[in-house]
Order: sequence, then structure tokens, then C-alpha cells
Amino acid sequence: MDRDKLKKVKLGFDKITSNNSTNWKLVLFWIFFFEVIAAIFEFIFVDKYVEYSVSIPHTLTTEILVGLIVTAFVWYCIYNIIFDDPKSKFRLLILTLVGLYFIVTNDFSLQFLLNNLNPLHFLELDFGGVLILELLLKLIILYLIYQLIVSTKKK
Repeated sequence: MDRDKLKKVKLGFDKITSNNSTNWKLVLFWIFFFEVIAAIFEFIFVDKYVEYSVSIPHTLTTEILVGLIVTAFVWYCIYNIIFDDPKSKFRLLILTLVGLYFIVTNDFSLQFLLNNLNPLHFLELDFGGVLILELLLKLIILYLIYQLIVSTKKK
């Protein structure tokens, strides 16, 4: 690729993720998004998740709690459709990501996600496609942290 195409790709990425370094909330959302995706990907393809994940047993209480949470989520989706508030769409996306994380990992204590935030956890992974994808996602998150710092300085 030549320089102009790379510059267009970078400008497009900056526009989507940070509104050209002007919206720190948007950057924070994308950091959270990529971190949850990286944690879910690592959970699926790496067998060391059992050390960090605290699973809650399925009892009547947890089923009622999950039912109430799903009901509140559906209500919030309907609210979002009726009133069409842009701020509530981001909240809905964040709730969807958290719910997806809980469903896939069954880790309600968020210990696996917190372990995934540790940059030194790469030393535990074997070399392969998972490590390369994790490093790529961490590099994207590192760039987004840079965009977060730039956007907060502009405020």
C-alpha cells in the first residue's frame, strides 16, 4: 500500500474510534470493546481460564437474578427503540458487551477480564495465532489509550 492509502485508513480509524481525538467517551468505549473481545477470544482458545474464572453455580436464586437482568435488558432495548436517544445506544452496547462476556465466560467476578488487562499475561501463552491476535488487539488498545490522552488534553 502506498502512503496515501495508509493515511486514509488511519484517518478513517481515528474518525470512527475517537472522532479525530475530540471525543474521549467514544475512545473509552472502543478500549472497553476491544478488551472484552480480546478476553472472550482468549477464553475460547486458551485453556488457562479456569485459574482466573470464578464460576457461580446454577441455583434458583441465580436463575431469578439472570431472568431479572434479561428482562431489564429487553426493557432497555424497547426504551431505546421508542425514544431513540444516542447516549442510550452506547449504554446499550456496553450492556450487550458485558452480557456477552458473562454468557460466554460464565465469570461473574470479572477476574478473567482483569487478568487479561495485565500486559504480562502474554508470557503464559504459547506462540501461535492466539498470541498474534492478542498482541494485535493490545496494540490497537495502546493506540486508543494514546488517542484518549490526546482527546483529554484537547478538552
